[in-house]
Amino acid sequence: MSDNPGIAHAGCFICGGTTFDQVTPAYRRCTACGHETLEATDAQAYIINDPLDADAVRRPSSLDRFQAAILEKFSAGRRRRQLVDIGSGSGKFLLHHGRGFARATGVEITPDAVNFSRNTLGLEIVGDIADIDSEIDVVTAWHSLEHFPPAPLLSLFDRMRTRVAADGCVIVSVPNAASFQYRIFRRHFAFFDVPSHLQQFTPDSLARLFAAHGFVLTAAAISWPYNAFGYTQALLNCVMPGHNYAYYRLKRGRPRASLARDLAVFALLPLAVPLGVLLSLIDAAFPARQGVLTCRFEKRP
Repeated sequence: MSDNPGIAHAGCFICGGTTFDQVTPAYRRCTACGHETLEATDAQAYIINDPLDADAVRRPSSLDRFQAAILEKFSAGRRRRQLVDIGSGSGKFLLHHGRGFARATGVEITPDAVNFSRNTLGLEIVGDIADIDSEIDVVTAWHSLEHFPPAPLLSLFDRMRTRVAADGCVIVSVPNAASFQYRIFRRHFAFFDVPSHLQQFTPDSLARLFAAHGFVLTAAAISWPYNAFGYTQALLNCVMPGHNYAYYRLKRGRPRASLARDLAVFALLPLAVPLGVLLSLIDAAFPARQGVLTCRFEKRP
């Protein structure tokens, strides 16, 4: 295993394991819980995953409909006083789904995203969950936990333990480092995002992290749109230069447009999309090995 002098190789911050190996060169993997931590850096980056455009944000997508269905299913029967979205980004999720709660607040640190969601969309955004003074009924974390360094992540969980109501829940969606997709495609895995993803969770490491802070897994869903996208993008990654070219162009506005690559994407999509959807059926049959984990955790009685 490579040895980076900038990152201390202490025990796994989730389970305390002391032995490690590597599936890909970028991450060290705990052999006890399977959790992977990026070796090169532990600095949290500013990321914008949605175009900061009011018209684009107001248009719902299939992913928005999936998130709406999960929110409705996993929060059914609960009080709806306070919703908190961790890593709220452009504010799209809060804009579409926050109206169902008496109060909806986003937690975000990327300056451009904070400015847009506050001043253009008129949403309530804070920089830390500690800034929320009310009891929280539902927390959502859509692909945000993997961006946290260990210390801020543990701090977030400490605060959730005290702020989430006794009958509240945390809904989380993260890439799965134990998935078929990751094990097959490795660095071509669609959710392999270096250096943005500091953590790569497994079902075991995610459950351990929540359990250590007083939460228990009570429900899980098949992450249909994420899984189908993951296979489709990974297939493109195998034959095209530039990791996640299509996704990064559409969602992050980078890299610069390349006519040759754009034409290649359009030519390959009719083959990649049906195959990606077909392969996602395998994930549905083996939920613990699906590309993305979408789960609900509740406080222990």
